[in-house]
Amino acid sequence: MKQQLSSLAIHYLIKELKLLIDSRIDNIYQPDKKELMLQFYVSGKGKQILRITAGKFFYLTDIKESYGEPSQFCMFLRKHLNNTRLKKISQKGSERIIELIFESKENTEKLIIEFFGGGNILLCNKENIILSAVEYHKWKDREIKPKIKYDYPKRQYNLFNLTQKDIKDLLKSSKKDSIVTCLAVELGLGGVYGEEVCSLSNIDKSSKPSSIDDNSIKNISNSIKKLTSNKIKSIIYYENKVAKDITPFGLNTYKNLQKKEFKSYNEALEYYFINEYKTEKPATKYEKEIKKLKHLIEQQKDKTKEFEKSKEENRKKAEKIYNNYEIIKNTITDINNAAKKYSWKEIKEKLKGNKLIKELDAKEKKIIIELN
Repeated sequence: MKQQLSSLAIHYLIKELKLLIDSRIDNIYQPDKKELMLQFYVSGKGKQILRITAGKFFYLTDIKESYGEPSQFCMFLRKHLNNTRLKKISQKGSERIIELIFESKENTEKLIIEFFGGGNILLCNKENIILSAVEYHKWKDREIKPKIKYDYPKRQYNLFNLTQKDIKDLLKSSKKDSIVTCLAVELGLGGVYGEEVCSLSNIDKSSKPSSIDDNSIKNISNSIKKLTSNKIKSIIYYENKVAKDITPFGLNTYKNLQKKEFKSYNEALEYYFINEYKTEKPATKYEKEIKKLKHLIEQQKDKTKEFEKSKEENRKKAEKIYNNYEIIKNTITDINNAAKKYSWKEIKEKLKGNKLIKELDAKEKKIIIELN
């Protein structure tokens, strides 16, 4: 199963996390470098744990596991966030970024989790100055390091407040080869939801973005609005009894797959990670090497077939040349002798109608002889 949340999926998950607002954070655990378990005390519900894996997933669970010694980053978060209250949880526009704002009597701090690329977790102050992060990076136009302001990645369009004009401008200026790729990448819908928009809009997903007419743009706009304002009835889809995807509601794209329905998106994710995730073992180093070698063997087989075919063709050519050696030799001799008296242009003119000589290139001084 794909291991990364789309912008749309984050939008629906956050809707279900509003119950955490004003709850107190009791403790923080870090089972892995980019994984956090935030333990909240929610009035009337008791302990709730928000499991976050940067770059992949987040969901609520009430299952607490045993963890090893806390890392320095985990201790730093505990120092700053334990006993604070969660005042806001939100998505930054339609970016794959969630923000959790915590308040205490003395301070306001923001936990930022990135779900794009390899993912990252950062703690910032209320002015968005980075206090600490799981990973520090430097790109051409952006940097993650302590004591500098956190710069959000910039996307031209916000998926959740698009107008028909926005869609039209995007499609007309797109450099992508297909409408589905444009929606998936440039709008940030992701591949599955890009296909779903095409399906709902009755548009061929391979159509060029610039070829989409105004009526189809209207259909696309309506389809996107439907996807961004749907009722949650989450589904795990299965292909060959293996989970393929977890969606907040049913999709036409997966209509032929087996499915299991859930009341909430969080419930579906928790079910998957508790009951099925561990059975999907990642390939070992040796399994990956075997797969790589099998691929190379198949490539070599294809090359061998090509060489055998080429060998047979060249053998036939060689036989034909051998069987017609005297004809070829005499023809070349005659033309070379003629070249001493006439120009190549004159020779070409004289050879018109000659059935043996298919072509004579005067400029390159090249003869093509056709052997029947």
